[in-house]
Amino acid sequence: MTTVGLVLARGGSKGIVNKNLALLEGKPLLLRTLEVMHQAKCFDSIWVSTDDDKIAEYAEKGHANVHRRASYTATDEATSLIAVQEFLKYHPDVTNVCLVQCTSPLIKAKYLHEGVKKILGEYDSSFSVTRRHNLRWTEGNNTKPQNFDPSHRPRRQDWAGDLCENGMFYFTRVSLINQGLLQGGRCGYVEIPTEDSLEIDTPLDIIIAQEWIDYHKKQCYNKVK
Repeated sequence: MTTVGLVLARGGSKGIVNKNLALLEGKPLLLRTLEVMHQAKCFDSIWVSTDDDKIAEYAEKGHANVHRRASYTATDEATSLIAVQEFLKYHPDVTNVCLVQCTSPLIKAKYLHEGVKKILGEYDSSFSVTRRHNLRWTEGNNTKPQNFDPSHRPRRQDWAGDLCENGMFYFTRVSLINQGLLQGGRCGYVEIPTEDSLEIDTPLDIIIAQEWIDYHKKQCYNKVK
């Protein structure tokens, strides 16, 4: 089996200009992610699919291969699946793909290890999730509860919560992607702690991530003292 790590990083981000290169601890998000992917040592090759020259330059700095993605895969409407399928047209020897999101800055190598073990074992796809304890309601004038009974409102400590995708990574067999699926067959998941599940989508997210990293460093320093 050939398993590749793939980061989709287009240049036309809207919420944050050049989001994939936004700085955290003085380092672009893309480079942070590539470092973790290399540390994991679970990929036969690591690729960045981009339409942007600057992102391509940073990808090479991060010792990743660069795939120049077609323009139709880099629009606001294009899905990740379309971009992965376009990448695979040029890499027919690939068996498994791990789509890694570089806007999940707290990714760890151990999480990727758990995901690849599943895809190399008895699972057809595996992906990252986070446990949420949100009480959900339907939209509309007469809203209804979706995941709880109002007459027996669950306490957080008595409720396991819901498993929700957090987008950090998706391991998938190419045979599924060719069918138009990022997940399918026998699915497995890797549960990521809430504190590592932050996704960068707004400037506020960057502030929160930096504050959390600084706090964690301070806690570790105090333990050493």
